[in-house]
Amino acid sequence: MTDEKLKWNYEEFDEVLEEIKDEGYETVGLQGPDGIKPKVIEYASKLKEHGIEPVIIGASTFGACGVADKEAERMGAEALIHIGHTRFLHPEGQEMDDMNVYYLPYREERDIMAVLEENYGEIGEDEKLGLVGVTQYMDRADRAREFLENKGYEVVEGTTGLRTTEPGQVLGCDAGAAHNISHKVDAFVFLGSGHFHPSQVSEAGKKVYVVDPYQETIWIEPPNSLGDEMRAEYARVLKYKDEEKWGIVTSSKKGQNYMRAVQISKEILERHGKDVYVFVEDRIFESDYKGFGINIYVNCACPRMTKDWRDMAFVSPKALEMLDEAEES
Repeated sequence: MTDEKLKWNYEEFDEVLEEIKDEGYETVGLQGPDGIKPKVIEYASKLKEHGIEPVIIGASTFGACGVADKEAERMGAEALIHIGHTRFLHPEGQEMDDMNVYYLPYREERDIMAVLEENYGEIGEDEKLGLVGVTQYMDRADRAREFLENKGYEVVEGTTGLRTTEPGQVLGCDAGAAHNISHKVDAFVFLGSGHFHPSQVSEAGKKVYVVDPYQETIWIEPPNSLGDEMRAEYARVLKYKDEEKWGIVTSSKKGQNYMRAVQISKEILERHGKDVYVFVEDRIFESDYKGFGINIYVNCACPRMTKDWRDMAFVSPKALEMLDEAEES
């Protein structure tokens, strides 16, 4: 994603800058994902122009689940500007902000409304639609709703999820915005691209019309499209059900540190007589877990990792229910 494709709210940054000046902060951290690093430098330059020392977090962030306030604080920063994402709420109730964090989301400039207006005929007639999407396009949700209603559709706006603060916003780890209204709709309209987020929405049991500004068309994600992935996890548990040693992996990133899930998974495994080892690190790589003599790990960090590992068995806590079924059979 190039910087030219991003639409930034400079007034929002200016508001943050004024608050930082009012608070008298002398050193401020900056953090953002790979695609917007030039913008991080631009913001750092603006801070320097106002006599504020910037500290840039070099490592990329994949979401507001990875707020780097500890790293910024260690470098003497009194506040952190987290660029590119909205505020993240921890579903286990853990505190996400140990210092003053300012969130600056971005909106992508691609003309998603043109895609909707030119291709809305792909959406089934007489369907009651739930409207959700990723934060890059949710600033156009009201326009999308009005357009669809003018075409005769009944539209139900998405809610917030366990982890989100923007109505209708879907994360890779939280499609609650859609699932919370699934009983009211026949299908979903999703503003965004790629299969990862729409597949989470599809687990509400409804098809998803994806208004894709990259493919410039509307395509359909079928209901429950993650079913094959879940069945693959069940198969991994059954394959390794007789293994004595099991690992549990979580992250030191505060938004990916699910200690309640760790404890529940550990209790289930120990109830089945397993010898359990808990692992933690910041960024989790599959190669780090080779050589321990453990063949299967339970993911209690970012749920996306379960899909990314290829060489080793990696399952979600939900898949452990197969241990009970295997014992009963």
